[in-house]
Amino acid sequence: MQPFNKYYPPDWTPEKGSINTHYGKHALGDRARKLDEGILIVRFELPFNIWCSGCENHIGQGVRYNAQKKQIGKYYSTPILQFRMKCHLCDNWIEIHTDPKNAAYVVVDGARKKVEEWNAEDTEVIQLQDKEQKEQLESDPMYRLEHGIKDKKIIQEAAPHLTQLQTLNETQWSDPYTKSQQLRKQFRQEKKKDKLIVEETEKIRDKHSLQIELLPETTSDVIGAKSIEYNATHLLDEKRLDAAVAPLFNSSKNNKVGKLGHLASVRTRLKTDPFYHPKPFTTKFSRDKELMKLNDVKVVKPIQKRKKVRHNDEQATTTLVSYTDSDTD
Repeated sequence: MQPFNKYYPPDWTPEKGSINTHYGKHALGDRARKLDEGILIVRFELPFNIWCSGCENHIGQGVRYNAQKKQIGKYYSTPILQFRMKCHLCDNWIEIHTDPKNAAYVVVDGARKKVEEWNAEDTEVIQLQDKEQKEQLESDPMYRLEHGIKDKKIIQEAAPHLTQLQTLNETQWSDPYTKSQQLRKQFRQEKKKDKLIVEETEKIRDKHSLQIELLPETTSDVIGAKSIEYNATHLLDEKRLDAAVAPLFNSSKNNKVGKLGHLASVRTRLKTDPFYHPKPFTTKFSRDKELMKLNDVKVVKPIQKRKKVRHNDEQATTTLVSYTDSDTD
């Protein structure tokens, strides 16, 4: 609690004036040390953001300084005040004056104001009437009538939008518990999907010993992977077919089997082995086409050579087939 009593020394008498006059001090204390120069130390708060010219640092709005306040003129009967302070980041002095005409502050020296212009229409805030518009509304009845019609039109255009937003809000949040439950359920489902994707990605990385992060699969990746064709597939199929048809033990004679004999052996293998397929890595269309080629091949038994038989002279003169003349019939 602030004391109301004051200490009066024994040598003080009322004829000597106040205590401050008796000791030669000012009531404001050290803040009035330059009062003979017309300067009073006050606590000044920056009205806007500025950039210091000495250190080029940004000083935000609301930073407080011990400023030297001095009256430097008047605008009619309103005094023009000067506030001079030192930057807290360097030794530069900043000077700001009041502007009673425009009801604003002006940076005179040591800093520059940060320009922050904005349009009331872009921010969708209420536009306050300026001085000229206010005077015109008071003096001109026709302008006041037109201005009122414009305001009513703006309210009518904004009313459906506001009503729509209010209806949407009431519909979505009429039951906060149910809405929160739906959001939590959706969050859990998305979390499970993300967990499965991470597990599959880790499996692929472990399988191929990859030390890089894999991006999620996209539709373009799937289409690109399916459009790749390997040209060496038919060569691999032919080698596997040759290995499957070839005999287990090589014969002593290096006789090359012709194309017809090769196809015949493959057809024989297909008839005897139900699980054998000549080209396991080809498509269904190519497999059917290959089977049609193999089915066209017929296995023909080799013609055995007739043994030469010696006959008697009488038997040699006889013929094996008797021909009859058709004309005699």
